Amino acid sequence: MTTRLATRIAVAAGAAALAVGAAAGPASAASYVDKDTRGCNTTHGCAYGIAIHYWYKKGSSSRGVSWVDATKETDSNKAFYARWLYQKPGGKQHVGKSWKKAKDFGYFMEADWNAAEHKGPVFPKNTKICIQFKGYSTQLCKTLK
Repeated sequence: MTTRLATRIAVAAGAAALAVGAAAGPASAASYVDKDTRGCNTTHGCAYGIAIHYWYKKGSSSRGVSWVDATKETDSNKAFYARWLYQKPGGKQHVGKSWKKAKDFGYFMEADWNAAEHKGPVFPKNTKICIQFKGYSTQLCKTLK
């Protein structure tokens, strides 16, 4: 994983976790478990990155997705579009959110989808969340544990 992309993914996840923790307050924090999961496609030198923030109540078999972040290394001025998909255990893959234009940060592109704290779509435990860039068949996926 390149240092810049790894740093960007870590910063995005850390900032979101701090924002969620600060907004949640002591009473809400006790009833929810907040998790972040990140991944990188190392096949092509970390060309793609995914970060997901999800939450659940202790003992629950459901997982709520607060945000999904898709990053792609690039040094071109070409516009990229990304989407995220989900696949429930034993089910088919579906589009979570449709194509969205990625923002250009110079050396990488980023598309993100955010919901309010402890809001957003709810899936069964072990649902697979994937990101994909338009024109590329490669997907990068993480599982909600």
